[in-house]
Amino acid sequence: MRTANVQRQTKETTIDLHVNLDDPSETTIETGVPFFTHVLEALSLHGGIGMHLAVRSDGNPHHVVEDVGIALGMALKNVIADTAGIKRFGGASIPMDDSLATIAVDAAGRSYVVFNATIASGVDGIDASLVRHFIQSLSSNAMLTIHVNAYGSDDHHTIEAIFKALGVALSEALQPREGIRSTKGVL
Repeated sequence: MRTANVQRQTKETTIDLHVNLDDPSETTIETGVPFFTHVLEALSLHGGIGMHLAVRSDGNPHHVVEDVGIALGMALKNVIADTAGIKRFGGASIPMDDSLATIAVDAAGRSYVVFNATIASGVDGIDASLVRHFIQSLSSNAMLTIHVNAYGSDDHHTIEAIFKALGVALSEALQPREGIRSTKGVL
């Protein structure tokens, strides 16, 4: 089974995370930031990624979002340490009413983010800067290239579509596959 445990403690947060890429059946997520918990549950469900996540924090959404992105990135990096055994590329376009999020992922061991999203004011403290910060923290720690393009007139729908698309794209990119997906012969 492709699993990883990450425990991360700072002066601002304490995070206990277990990730299982092969068994999404049991997922419990509690971040202390209700909307962030909601979109992480969507990422887990639509990505087929089992996740047990408990966060204790100082209550600042910025600290929670950043540190969860770091911890999830570390967990994914641990699970896919041997990039030779994964599909490598994944992508998804997810509509949600007025919103559309398109995400492409390359799990080749290079961290890079392109983030183009129309998010006016955010939801419950989760705004465009925090969504981008989560994606950047995840990318930097999992060594993923992630491109995000999203728009919509309802911020809740736009942000949720981003997290659903990210889950689907990650699931596709991290699928087991024989061989190395590179013309260079290494990633």
